[in-house]
Amino acid sequence: MRRSLWHESLVLAAGVAILGGTVYAQTEGKKAPQQVQPSSLSPALPVPTADPAKMAETSTTKPANAPGVDSDSFVLGTDDQISVSMWDEPKFNGTYVIRPDGKINMPLIGEIQASGLTPMQLQESINKAALSQLKTPRCTVNVVQVHSKRIYFDGDGIATGARDLTIPIHLLEAISAQGGFKDFADKRHIKILRDGKLFKTVNYNDLISGKKPEENILLQDKDHIIVR
Repeated sequence: MRRSLWHESLVLAAGVAILGGTVYAQTEGKKAPQQVQPSSLSPALPVPTADPAKMAETSTTKPANAPGVDSDSFVLGTDDQISVSMWDEPKFNGTYVIRPDGKINMPLIGEIQASGLTPMQLQESINKAALSQLKTPRCTVNVVQVHSKRIYFDGDGIATGARDLTIPIHLLEAISAQGGFKDFADKRHIKILRDGKLFKTVNYNDLISGKKPEENILLQDKDHIIVR
């Protein structure tokens, strides 16, 4: 047993103690700390950079329009207000009202046909025309306000005036949007004129009761709703 204790004492005297990642070498009764440096397991990765062409392509693919306007289906017309912005070329930017001849006049490009086109089609036309000035033109067309399509309210039984037709709307919704009827209105004989002719006479009670859902017609551009 004495021999065993003597052997352990020799080991402790000359041994090395490792505590918490620090190596302590015993030299003449003093401990000199030697730090163990951890090695990195993950190599440094390059930081990806943005591609300007892809950024421009994304920004011009789907323009943001006035509420209810779809760039792929809405057809521009006279008096509609649009904005045009060219990526990285502000001298081409501007806001335009489509003239009665259906065109807009852009700086450095000239006359561009706008009426009868969707916003996406107009973008393509402008980009094509701008090739005379730019190598890779990328523009965005936004519909700011719609004034080319309207429905009209007439008669003493409802607030009269025009309403922009920015989204598809049915008769019942249009009446509510106009503020409803006046107290003395004849709700049983609501007349809708289309193309200058009497298209339909509707009873309001049929609309709200749901008995005749076909009476709640989808209104079209230049329809007149007459309530007396």
